[in-house]
Amino acid sequence: MEPLEDENVSPSTLIVFGGSFNPPHVAHLAVAESALDAVENSRVLWMPAATPPHKQDDANLASAEDRLAMVRLAIAGNDRFVSSDLEIWRGEVSYTVRTLRALKGEHPETELALLLGGDSLAEFSTWRDPEAILEMARLLVYRRPKANKAAIPAWVIEQTTSIDAPALDLSSTLLRERLRTGRSTRYLVPDSVRAYVEEHGLYR
Repeated sequence: MEPLEDENVSPSTLIVFGGSFNPPHVAHLAVAESALDAVENSRVLWMPAATPPHKQDDANLASAEDRLAMVRLAIAGNDRFVSSDLEIWRGEVSYTVRTLRALKGEHPETELALLLGGDSLAEFSTWRDPEAILEMARLLVYRRPKANKAAIPAWVIEQTTSIDAPALDLSSTLLRERLRTGRSTRYLVPDSVRAYVEEHGLYR
């Protein structure tokens, strides 16, 4: 994993941004930047999942190595964005509670926050050991179109902080469909990611 501290930035809060990133796109970047605005002296740790629990049999999932490479391309140039291969290195089903325990062990003095969309928050209570997650990290939540707020338990809502982020109706699923059918993804993904997808023939 890239160093989290350097002579220019020493974060007091590490914002963990996990997901498939299949592929990473401009909405991911906009949300991550908004999280930095919301939390002073922070960095965003982009954490591509090795095998997301809900996508273990997904034939459309690019390899973990490809997704990590695309994340690194997408975040290049922003010194407050850092990538991690922690979940990929473990090579197992990616459970957030395990990841946070590992990060707590490596960075005991750093506060952890978990960046989620409203749709993921609606399912949070079904995650593995959600109570333990909330003991280790606060939740930062951004709006997602069509998120079902009514499905979120009160004990989860009480431990979340909403952040103001652009409500872009853009998803990796939509991008994969555009790529599969030969339509343009220009301005929807960073040019470096678009070039990587084309070079490696992903999502065709």
